[in-house]
Amino acid sequence: MRVAKEGLKFIGPGAILSALFFGIGWWPAGAFFLLLTAAFLFFFRDPERRVPPGENLLVSPADGQVVKIQGGVIHPWLDSPATCLSIFLSLFDVHLTRSPFAGKVIETEYRPGRFFRADKDAAGRENESNSLLVRGGTTTIVVKQIVGVAARRIKCFVRKNDAVSRGQRIGLMYFGSRIDLFIPPSVSLKVDLGGKVRAGETVIGEIAP
Repeated sequence: MRVAKEGLKFIGPGAILSALFFGIGWWPAGAFFLLLTAAFLFFFRDPERRVPPGENLLVSPADGQVVKIQGGVIHPWLDSPATCLSIFLSLFDVHLTRSPFAGKVIETEYRPGRFFRADKDAAGRENESNSLLVRGGTTTIVVKQIVGVAARRIKCFVRKNDAVSRGQRIGLMYFGSRIDLFIPPSVSLKVDLGGKVRAGETVIGEIAP
Protein backbone atom coordinates (compact mmCIF):
# COMPACT_ATOMS: atom_id res chain seq x y z
CA MET A 1 0.00 0.00 0.00
CA ARG A 2 1.38 3.37 -1.02
CA VAL A 3 1.47 5.98 1.75
CA ALA A 4 1.86 9.75 1.43
CA LYS A 5 5.33 10.78 2.58
CA GLU A 6 3.79 13.47 4.80
CA GLY A 7 2.42 10.67 6.99
CA LEU A 8 5.82 9.17 7.79
CA LYS A 9 6.41 11.56 10.70
CA PHE A 10 3.27 10.13 12.31
CA ILE A 11 3.75 6.50 11.28
CA GLY A 12 7.45 6.18 12.13
CA PRO A 13 7.33 7.15 15.84
CA GLY A 14 4.28 4.96 16.42
CA ALA A 15 5.97 1.95 14.85
CA ILE A 16 9.16 2.51 16.85
CA LEU A 17 7.31 2.89 20.15
CA SER A 18 5.22 -0.19 19.42
CA ALA A 19 8.32 -2.28 18.76
CA LEU A 20 10.02 -0.87 21.87
CA PHE A 21 7.13 -1.66 24.21
CA PHE A 22 6.62 -5.14 22.76
CA GLY A 23 10.37 -5.70 23.16
CA ILE A 24 10.32 -4.96 26.88
CA GLY A 25 7.11 -6.89 27.43
CA TRP A 26 4.71 -3.96 27.90
CA TRP A 27 1.98 -5.56 25.78
CA PRO A 28 -0.88 -3.06 26.35
CA ALA A 29 1.32 -0.09 25.42
CA GLY A 30 2.75 -2.00 22.45
CA ALA A 31 -0.73 -2.88 21.23
CA PHE A 32 -1.90 0.73 21.61
CA PHE A 33 0.92 2.14 19.50
CA LEU A 34 0.52 -0.67 16.97
CA LEU A 35 -3.15 0.26 16.51
CA LEU A 36 -2.23 3.94 16.32
CA THR A 37 0.35 3.19 13.62
CA ALA A 38 -2.22 1.18 11.67
CA ALA A 39 -4.67 4.09 11.92
CA PHE A 40 -2.08 6.52 10.54
CA LEU A 41 -1.22 4.09 7.73
CA PHE A 42 -4.89 3.95 6.81
CA PHE A 43 -5.38 7.71 6.96
CA PHE A 44 -2.31 8.57 4.86
CA ARG A 45 -2.90 5.91 2.22
CA ASP A 46 -2.36 7.10 -1.33
CA PRO A 47 -4.11 4.77 -3.78
CA GLU A 48 -3.60 5.09 -7.52
CA ARG A 49 -6.60 6.38 -9.44
CA ARG A 50 -7.66 5.87 -13.06
CA VAL A 51 -8.44 9.29 -14.50
CA PRO A 52 -11.23 8.95 -17.09
CA PRO A 53 -10.44 10.12 -20.64
CA GLY A 54 -11.99 13.30 -21.97
CA GLU A 55 -10.33 16.72 -21.77
CA ASN A 56 -13.70 18.44 -21.23
CA LEU A 57 -14.49 16.41 -18.12
CA LEU A 58 -14.07 17.66 -14.55
CA VAL A 59 -13.08 15.03 -11.99
CA SER A 60 -13.62 15.19 -8.26
CA PRO A 61 -10.76 16.84 -6.34
CA ALA A 62 -11.41 14.71 -3.26
CA ASP A 63 -12.93 11.56 -1.84
CA GLY A 64 -16.07 12.15 0.19
CA GLN A 65 -19.70 13.20 -0.01
CA VAL A 66 -21.27 16.13 -1.85
CA VAL A 67 -22.85 18.19 0.95
CA LYS A 68 -23.75 21.39 -0.91
CA ILE A 69 -24.57 22.54 -4.42
CA GLN A 70 -25.43 26.24 -4.50
CA GLY A 71 -25.78 28.41 -7.59
CA GLY A 72 -25.31 32.15 -7.98
CA VAL A 73 -22.33 32.39 -5.61
CA ILE A 74 -20.02 35.40 -5.96
CA HIS A 75 -16.28 34.76 -5.63
CA PRO A 76 -13.81 37.67 -5.85
CA TRP A 77 -11.53 35.74 -8.21
CA LEU A 78 -14.26 35.02 -10.75
CA ASP A 79 -15.89 37.41 -13.23
CA SER A 80 -19.39 35.93 -12.97
CA PRO A 81 -21.54 34.08 -10.40
CA ALA A 82 -20.51 30.46 -9.92
CA THR A 83 -21.91 27.24 -8.54
CA CYS A 84 -20.33 26.24 -5.23
CA LEU A 85 -19.97 22.46 -4.86
CA SER A 86 -18.79 21.27 -1.43
CA ILE A 87 -17.29 17.85 -0.69
CA PHE A 88 -16.96 16.71 2.92
CA LEU A 89 -14.14 14.30 3.80
CA SER A 90 -14.58 12.09 6.85
CA LEU A 91 -11.69 10.52 8.75
CA PHE A 92 -12.21 7.37 6.68
CA ASP A 93 -11.70 9.06 3.30
CA VAL A 94 -8.41 9.45 1.43
CA HIS A 95 -7.26 13.00 2.16
CA LEU A 96 -4.96 13.64 -0.78
CA THR A 97 -6.59 16.15 -3.11
CA ARG A 98 -6.32 16.30 -6.90
CA SER A 99 -6.74 18.87 -9.64
CA PRO A 100 -10.20 18.65 -11.24
CA PHE A 101 -8.87 19.54 -14.69
CA ALA A 102 -5.72 20.46 -16.60
CA GLY A 103 -4.59 24.06 -16.49
CA LYS A 104 -2.33 26.59 -14.82
CA VAL A 105 -2.37 27.82 -11.23
CA ILE A 106 -3.04 31.53 -11.63
CA GLU A 107 -3.34 32.48 -7.97
CA THR A 108 -2.98 30.93 -4.51
CA GLU A 109 -4.14 32.17 -1.13
CA TYR A 110 -3.61 30.74 2.33
CA ARG A 111 -5.89 32.08 5.07
CA PRO A 112 -5.54 31.29 8.78
CA GLY A 113 -8.80 30.94 10.61
CA ARG A 114 -10.99 28.99 12.98
CA PHE A 115 -11.87 25.30 13.16
CA PHE A 116 -15.62 24.86 12.85
CA ARG A 117 -16.88 21.45 11.75
CA ALA A 118 -16.04 21.19 8.05
CA ASP A 119 -19.61 20.27 7.05
CA LYS A 120 -21.02 23.54 8.45
CA ASP A 121 -21.57 26.63 6.29
CA ALA A 122 -19.48 28.76 8.66
CA ALA A 123 -16.43 26.60 7.86
CA GLY A 124 -16.31 27.87 4.28
CA ARG A 125 -16.18 31.49 5.47
CA GLU A 126 -14.13 31.35 8.66
CA ASN A 127 -11.98 28.21 8.83
CA GLU A 128 -8.33 27.93 7.90
CA SER A 129 -8.14 27.40 4.16
CA ASN A 130 -5.96 27.32 1.08
CA SER A 131 -7.39 28.38 -2.30
CA LEU A 132 -6.14 27.80 -5.84
CA LEU A 133 -7.34 29.60 -8.96
CA VAL A 134 -6.84 27.20 -11.87
CA ARG A 135 -7.35 28.22 -15.50
CA GLY A 136 -7.52 25.82 -18.42
CA GLY A 137 -8.43 27.26 -21.83
CA THR A 138 -11.48 29.48 -21.31
CA THR A 139 -12.50 27.78 -18.03
CA THR A 140 -11.50 29.09 -14.62
CA ILE A 141 -12.25 27.26 -11.38
CA VAL A 142 -11.46 27.94 -7.72
CA VAL A 143 -10.44 24.98 -5.56
CA LYS A 144 -10.64 25.82 -1.85
CA GLN A 145 -9.25 23.36 0.71
CA ILE A 146 -10.76 23.87 4.17
CA VAL A 147 -9.77 22.25 7.45
CA GLY A 148 -12.25 21.33 10.18
CA VAL A 149 -12.39 20.44 13.88
CA ALA A 150 -9.82 17.65 13.79
CA ALA A 151 -7.84 18.85 10.78
CA ARG A 152 -5.28 21.47 11.71
CA ARG A 153 -3.05 21.67 8.68
CA ILE A 154 -3.20 21.93 4.91
CA LYS A 155 -0.28 20.86 2.75
CA CYS A 156 -0.28 22.34 -0.76
CA PHE A 157 1.91 20.69 -3.40
CA VAL A 158 1.63 23.35 -6.12
CA ARG A 159 2.49 27.03 -6.44
CA LYS A 160 1.44 30.01 -8.50
CA ASN A 161 2.27 29.57 -12.22
CA ASP A 162 2.57 25.77 -11.92
CA ALA A 163 0.93 23.69 -14.64
CA VAL A 164 -1.33 20.92 -13.35
CA SER A 165 -2.79 17.89 -15.09
CA ARG A 166 -6.25 16.45 -14.52
CA GLY A 167 -6.16 14.14 -11.51
CA GLN A 168 -2.72 15.35 -10.37
CA ARG A 169 -2.13 15.40 -6.61
CA ILE A 170 -2.26 19.01 -5.46
CA GLY A 171 -2.52 18.81 -1.68
CA LEU A 172 -3.21 17.00 1.56
CA MET A 173 -5.61 17.93 4.34
CA TYR A 174 -5.03 16.40 7.75
CA PHE A 175 -7.75 14.51 9.67
CA GLY A 176 -11.20 15.43 8.37
CA SER A 177 -11.87 18.37 6.08
CA ARG A 178 -13.75 19.80 3.10
CA ILE A 179 -13.24 21.13 -0.41
CA ASP A 180 -15.29 23.88 -2.02
CA LEU A 181 -15.26 24.16 -5.82
CA PHE A 182 -16.45 27.35 -7.49
CA ILE A 183 -17.53 26.29 -10.95
CA PRO A 184 -18.60 28.61 -13.84
CA PRO A 185 -21.97 28.26 -15.63
CA SER A 186 -20.17 26.77 -18.67
CA VAL A 187 -19.75 23.54 -16.69
CA SER A 188 -22.67 21.10 -16.56
CA LEU A 189 -22.69 19.26 -13.21
CA LYS A 190 -22.86 15.45 -13.24
CA VAL A 191 -23.27 14.78 -9.51
CA ASP A 192 -26.16 15.18 -7.09
CA LEU A 193 -26.41 16.36 -3.50
CA GLY A 194 -25.49 13.51 -1.16
CA GLY A 195 -23.53 11.61 -3.80
CA LYS A 196 -20.25 9.88 -2.99
CA VAL A 197 -17.21 10.83 -5.07
CA ARG A 198 -13.63 9.61 -5.53
CA ALA A 199 -10.72 11.95 -6.22
CA GLY A 200 -9.41 11.75 -9.77
CA GLU A 201 -12.03 9.21 -10.88
CA THR A 202 -15.57 10.48 -10.39
CA VAL A 203 -16.73 12.82 -13.15
CA ILE A 204 -18.41 15.80 -11.46
CA GLY A 205 -18.90 18.04 -14.48
CA GLU A 206 -18.51 18.56 -18.21
CA ILE A 207 -17.17 21.74 -19.78
CA ALA A 208 -19.29 23.00 -22.67
CA PRO A 209 -17.40 22.87 -25.99
